[in-house]
Amino acid sequence: DKEKYKLFRNGPKTAKNSVGIFVREPLAQEVLDIKRINSRLMWIKLRIEKQTMIIFSAYAPQTGESEEMKNDFWAAFSDIISTIPKSETILIRGDLNGHVG
Repeated sequence: DKEKYKLFRNGPKTAKNSVGIFVREPLAQEVLDIKRINSRLMWIKLRIEKQTMIIFSAYAPQTGESEEMKNDFWAAFSDIISTIPKSETILIRGDLNGHVG
């Protein structure tokens, strides 16, 4: 029996920068909300048993991109995280391109 997955994605199909989150069926039926911030950042809100979890997919600008692009990405990321209630569990997945802190 093959497992089935649903892809939630954001970004133009022809662009090199986009993000997505695969969710295994039937858990995909428990997605409560989707927020597509830009082609590098999105999240889904998922109910797992009695807990609500926010799962982020993030793709930070890589070396060689402009400082403005990097600053815009981190400002958007910070702004959206600050809106999530402390009672929510947050999981961040993606490629942060060596940016930590």
